[in-house]
Amino acid sequence: MAVKPESHGLGFGNGSLIDHHDGSIEYRQTGKLLPALRVVVADIDGFSVRRVTRDDKKRLNASSLQQVLTLQGSGTTLAEVAVNHGTSEKIEEWVRAHPDFGSRASASAAPAASSSLADELLKLASLRDAGVLTAAEFDAQKAKLLG
Repeated sequence: MAVKPESHGLGFGNGSLIDHHDGSIEYRQTGKLLPALRVVVADIDGFSVRRVTRDDKKRLNASSLQQVLTLQGSGTTLAEVAVNHGTSEKIEEWVRAHPDFGSRASASAAPAASSSLADELLKLASLRDAGVLTAAEFDAQKAKLLG
């Protein structure tokens, strides 16, 4: 028998996450019937948040009072969604606590032996400077590299 999806409210005005127990989750915005995004948790290896642009207003139906949350995996964008301020942190916290989060990253091989520690740190710094990684994500990855 199939397991019923489990809804996790993120607080007033923040919507909810639905865990489908097949490794995927979806995010539903408050008052919306259709999911704004659906992703496999194990595919997610990064998060970023930025201000709404003119393009986001058209593409994501975002308002100026929102932010855009991007879920990243394997060097690509898995999903983007317009969220209220504070919601991105709640989504990130919930996903990071999910048992499947990071399972693909830990299963993948370590960086190639030909790349030095300095090269890896430079790559991380450039991702941080480009806005792909937050300062906290950069610090966490740096600490992981340095052991």
